[in-house]
Amino acid sequence: MTARYLGSLSRCSYLVLLAFSLGACNQNSVIPSQSLSPQQVAAVAERIDQRYPKQVDSERRALLQHVVTAIDNMVFVEGGTFEMGDFGWVGEYDPANMCEWPCGVAKDELWFLVPKADSRPLHTVRLNSFYMAKYHTTIDEDDRFRSFSGLPYYRMELTDEERRDNLTKSYRVRVPEMFAPDFPARSKLWQEAKDYCLWLGELSNLPVDLPTEAQYEYAARSGGRYVVYATDNSSIELNRNISGNSDIHPVGAYPPNPLGLHDMAANAVSWVNDWYATDYYQNSPVDNPRGPETGIDKVQRGGMSVWTPSASMTMRRLNSNLDLGEYYAQNSYRCAIQQGGPLK
Repeated sequence: MTARYLGSLSRCSYLVLLAFSLGACNQNSVIPSQSLSPQQVAAVAERIDQRYPKQVDSERRALLQHVVTAIDNMVFVEGGTFEMGDFGWVGEYDPANMCEWPCGVAKDELWFLVPKADSRPLHTVRLNSFYMAKYHTTIDEDDRFRSFSGLPYYRMELTDEERRDNLTKSYRVRVPEMFAPDFPARSKLWQEAKDYCLWLGELSNLPVDLPTEAQYEYAARSGGRYVVYATDNSSIELNRNISGNSDIHPVGAYPPNPLGLHDMAANAVSWVNDWYATDYYQNSPVDNPRGPETGIDKVQRGGMSVWTPSASMTMRRLNSNLDLGEYYAQNSYRCAIQQGGPLK
């Protein structure tokens, strides 16, 4: 190893690259990864050191762990062809005991599941393979992104209403239990969610972004299967595979769907990349659709804890303003890796 090459690497990333057995980087053990090679972890550490040289070692170390964990928590989703949209169901059904589509009924006799016509017509979509985050991004992860990006934590400032009520502490300080580190991140702005995913991609050197709407539905339906609910068994069993109350719960509190993804239609809705158009399904391309070129609203997918669980259907679309006006607990996001091959 030449002195010139040694100088190009930080002490932390050099030790990671040499060998796990060499012990500590900034007095901590080397971070292992299931998805990234030691060389990739070393490169992440180097990018962090170069980008945030003024951050203390412990904070850069925490960020390295953050990036590695986030990538390790990505689930591979094999691409394929499916029928996207409202595939219909029998007129009367029990959400706790869902039949296998088309439930012994001719397809042209099925009833629409979603009242809004924006989830129709049913149309063929073919997707490349990709990776989807196993969980919503957490408050802890979102807070670290904000800290390193120079952004304020949300709900830490007193609102005008709180001042009028003579309150001296912000909502987040008064009720910290509502902002537990393992709760879904709160997202008021679509751009904030987009920026987090791109930031994760820059640090990991992987094409991380928000998922497309088609990717989200395909993954929620466990590879495009005809399932209404994104639970482990496609049915709703309160307090076993989905929450039985309206409270926000930690990510991963209930079983994942068959692909290994948690809360794809529960707890909090998620931003996706696509602009929204009511009639987009009438003109959607078959291969890897990415939504309209422009628009006013963005699409959100999934379900909210405050909804009746049976309303959180895999094909249901939400159109939301780019700025929701507030950091509601039920609005979150998760990232995807826009790559089909191995990560290392």
